[in-house]
Amino acid sequence: MSVIKSKDVYQIILKTLSGVNPKLAQHGEAVGYFLYKLLQEDGSFVGPELSNYVMLGFLHDIGLYKEKIPADLFEIETEDAGPHALYGYLFARHLSPLGAQAEIIKYHHLDFNRYGTLNLPGQEKKVLEFLGFADKMDYLLHGLLPADYLSVNRDVTISGRAYDCFRRIEERDHIIEKLHQGSYRQEMNELWIRFPLSEEEKNRFLEMLAFVIDFRSETTVIHTMTAVNFAEQLGTLMEVSKEELENIRYGTLLHDLGKIMIPPEILESSRTLSGEEMKIMRSHVLGTEAILKDSIGEPVLQIAVRHHEKLDGSGYPRGLRDQEMTLPQKIVAVADILSALYGKRSYKEPFDKGKIKSIIQDEAESGKISKLVVQCLLEHYDQVIKKYEKEKDNIIGLYLKIKSEYQDICGEFERIV
Repeated sequence: MSVIKSKDVYQIILKTLSGVNPKLAQHGEAVGYFLYKLLQEDGSFVGPELSNYVMLGFLHDIGLYKEKIPADLFEIETEDAGPHALYGYLFARHLSPLGAQAEIIKYHHLDFNRYGTLNLPGQEKKVLEFLGFADKMDYLLHGLLPADYLSVNRDVTISGRAYDCFRRIEERDHIIEKLHQGSYRQEMNELWIRFPLSEEEKNRFLEMLAFVIDFRSETTVIHTMTAVNFAEQLGTLMEVSKEELENIRYGTLLHDLGKIMIPPEILESSRTLSGEEMKIMRSHVLGTEAILKDSIGEPVLQIAVRHHEKLDGSGYPRGLRDQEMTLPQKIVAVADILSALYGKRSYKEPFDKGKIKSIIQDEAESGKISKLVVQCLLEHYDQVIKKYEKEKDNIIGLYLKIKSEYQDICGEFERIV
């Protein structure tokens, strides 16, 4: 049985992005819906291809979450849109299942009359037409463009074909009213049910969310992916079931999603946090719970939200004790600590082997974390670290590649636009 349904993957992405900027997340949702209706009306996009392009529309501004988002989203249109479009393209290409379609994101702010300069297949140019129109349509509905913008800019900044297609749909189906009333969500859910994501695609979209935390904290991304590796290794060594191992992977992958809501100055602070700041930092667990609740299986949810609980009741957020926690939860709690100690954080350099083993053993002896899990870790410590180091480039390599590739394509993009 699948840990998560396709429609719930979409909801988790939406709630995570809303934690950064609700207005921008709503914009992505509206553009994704309008793009869906346009592609559906066109009739040449069917099956998983259709749902992939709709997800692309939803995530078209993913690169903007990395920037300081203007209070007025229209500033995106009047300022240089290149950086967020380029970063969004690279992000979707390398860190999501949408790599084959990602180039469309690169050009979604390009004027329609410049499409002739693009080396895109015909179908992708058509999607770009519809996406560019859907983007402008949502701005228009929010009063961020002049009332006559569409008619004045027909076949200039927006596609006349997309405009006519939208008018037909609106006259027949009243999709703007559906957007305002919220009834469009039922249509979106039906889309994900009709064309479900594969298990690999679901896994990659959820991995993508872990990388979205980079928009708040680079060290948190590396910590998350390292913790996933350690947790899976410990689960395998302790011979948990296949289902429990899958729960461990997803629970660890998603355990720090709530950090997307924590201000960067707290996440990346190199000093000791004040009492109030620590309270804010600890709220990330409840933020994770709010994102995942009702969208993922209970075992995965509880693994994610219990990684800071201690077996003696001194942990947070609920002060649980040993008998209230499962083995997978205890494994992830230990993996989380190991990742924090082994890796570089904003407030510390990596610790050496002796110090790491000493701290973890002391935590176990004081009754805070599982002695059984710690015993397994210490017996196989060198093996676990060696395997992680061997796989490290695969874990975070693509993420680091984005940073260098971004600089390389800036010049090429400037020549086109």
